[in-house]
Amino acid sequence: MKIVLISEVKEMLQKLSKERELNREQRIALDHSERVAKLSAKKARELVSKLMEIGRINEKQACKIADLLPKDKEEVVAIFAKETYMPSDKEIEEILELINQYI
Repeated sequence: MKIVLISEVKEMLQKLSKERELNREQRIALDHSERVAKLSAKKARELVSKLMEIGRINEKQACKIADLLPKDKEEVVAIFAKETYMPSDKEIEEILELINQYI
């Protein structure tokens, strides 16, 4: 299974919409991704790579962070709430600093 970022979904659907008419679900997904995606797919994927270098953050968690771009510690903690791994305060600060470089 490949994990796809919201910004990548946006680019895929925009490209597809130039080739043919999108169905209802695709139009809804495109509309949502256009409103939510704050980074380009390239920058978001770059951010994911850098996030995975921090602690034990896996690709799924890094993609969630890149999609949501949390602004404070509480938002980062919420992303990891149901995970077996919780980043340390130092790692959370690194995550937030890295996000600030991209927004």
